[in-house]
Amino acid sequence: MKQIGIIGYGNMGKVILNGFLVSKALKQDEVVVSTRTISKLDELKHDYPEIEVVSSNMITASKSDILFLFVGTLDIKDVIEEINEFITENTYIIYISAALTIAEVERVFNGKITKIIPSITSQVLDGVSLICHNSMVSNEEANYIESLFSTIGDVKIVDEVDLDVGADITSCSPAFIAKLLMEFAVTASKNSGFSLEETEEMVIKTFYGTSKLLYENKISLENLISAVATKGGITEEGINILDAEMPQVFNKLFNKTLEKHVIIQRQLKEHY
Repeated sequence: MKQIGIIGYGNMGKVILNGFLVSKALKQDEVVVSTRTISKLDELKHDYPEIEVVSSNMITASKSDILFLFVGTLDIKDVIEEINEFITENTYIIYISAALTIAEVERVFNGKITKIIPSITSQVLDGVSLICHNSMVSNEEANYIESLFSTIGDVKIVDEVDLDVGADITSCSPAFIAKLLMEFAVTASKNSGFSLEETEEMVIKTFYGTSKLLYENKISLENLISAVATKGGITEEGINILDAEMPQVFNKLFNKTLEKHVIIQRQLKEHY
């Protein structure tokens, strides 16, 4: 039985670990957890009493075959240096920081490393996790991690060079989509007798139904647009506005987020 160590229990760490436990991909007695603020683990320990909660990262590292680092990007180096005496050449480290390259992590840990870009949608066991392994990860180990993450959504293996845009598509996009829906609901409310609460509810339910229709019926985005926006109709007028305005909005969005990736990566090079 592999022992799974979790260092850090912030928002994403909580989503992923709870997803593994809810989906029964991991058993409680396979998991040992530590975090900076130990009281954050009270609810986890209450819900899963067989999980081992420990007081230090060193203990977690010494007990683990596979070690998940759910800590801040700038904290990863410090954590690895902190636990260095308590890990071996067989320890397998997984981290979830988009801007931090595997090569930079390899400067402080010469071993098996996997970089994963998760999504908050894993909270409902859906969405896409992007995965990239270094050369020291065996096929068997890669398959294990990919299988683990497949229990909380789909898995896509990608080259690290594509992870910046990939993170925008799968990890950042829930916020982007929510913002688009929110603005649509706000404007709809202002132009109607519906309250904002009513328009948000209608928009969210329609978005859910649209996603389900696209996914379950395997309809392409383009075909769905054509099916709804009939020639000369009202929807077509709206689509014409979006055609004129949206490309430049998304060009600006990707330009800005990719620029931010570069800035963070420069900062990380100085740190590592």
